[in-house]
Amino acid sequence: MTRPLGPVASASLLPTGLPSVDQTALQRHLIQCAKARGRWFGVALMAERLHGLVLPRLATTAALGAITLGLFAHWL
Repeated sequence: MTRPLGPVASASLLPTGLPSVDQTALQRHLIQCAKARGRWFGVALMAERLHGLVLPRLATTAALGAITLGLFAHWL
């Protein structure tokens, strides 16, 4: 296989029916997407997942946090 590793596509993998301006814009977009997956991408992904898990259950999470903090303070 001659496909590159990762999300950056070479010019030969782009659709051939596009005008050259669209092909260049698509290539720039693919490079920008690849650069966005930097070293902090995993941390941002986990934070987004945690946010999606906690936000719909905000009242429950706050109540459990308050109970946990209360138990911890009582234990000290």
